[in-house]
Amino acid sequence: MLITLASAKGAPGVTTTARVLASVWPSEVALVDADPAGGDVALWSPAPDGTPLDPDIGLLTLAVEARRGAASLQPHLQTIDGGLQVVCGVQSPGQVAGMGPVWPSLGGILRQHPGTVIADVGRLLPDSPALPLVMDSDALVLVVRPTIEGYAHLRERLRWLTTFDSGMRAMPALGVIALTEPRDTASVRDLELLLGHAGLRVPVLGAVGIDQKSADVVAARIARGIDRSLLVRSARQLVHPVQALGESRQYARGSALTKELR
Repeated sequence: MLITLASAKGAPGVTTTARVLASVWPSEVALVDADPAGGDVALWSPAPDGTPLDPDIGLLTLAVEARRGAASLQPHLQTIDGGLQVVCGVQSPGQVAGMGPVWPSLGGILRQHPGTVIADVGRLLPDSPALPLVMDSDALVLVVRPTIEGYAHLRERLRWLTTFDSGMRAMPALGVIALTEPRDTASVRDLELLLGHAGLRVPVLGAVGIDQKSADVVAARIARGIDRSLLVRSARQLVHPVQALGESRQYARGSALTKELR
């Protein structure tokens, strides 16, 4: 299963949400840094022995292999402290440009990987190089902060996404996660009302509690000392709805394929 996380305006909170969600995922999972604006995993997370990750092994080497034909995600994974497997992202605009012809094939490669792949694609725009990857995912989860501008950009991005042909096999299931302050109990409800008034039938999956201290130390499965933090507790509550969202698209895709084969 392939789950992509993105934002409609900027990308603050997307990377943290993707990392902590992967960290608490209850089954086999890999985190892919697929933000065309530049990757962070290689900068933030050391290997288990404390040495830096190799930034030259990751999305770029996967793209090179994909150009040659059949490709597998496994050789391009690295393990960070705590045990989480990650794919390092691109480091320069030149690398992004060089990947251009490969983006459309990445979704299929990631979906074939055993278990779940969570991909951070950063800010999602109509001209994003990562759009083919997003459209081939099982679920696209948009992360939003509860601000007027954040909601406005989210609404327009969702409207744009829903203009795609709903019969496309690659169309992902859509969901939204809100980034909230510790005592914020209204933002999820407000967001649901906003989407309803806009005629957008997109589920709000829940909220991630903004806990900057914990976000700064999240690495791999769970960084020491934050297992009971608001950030981690709220991420655990999101696992089931995010998983169910992706599985709903897998089922729909399988049904469509069965009809084609008849």
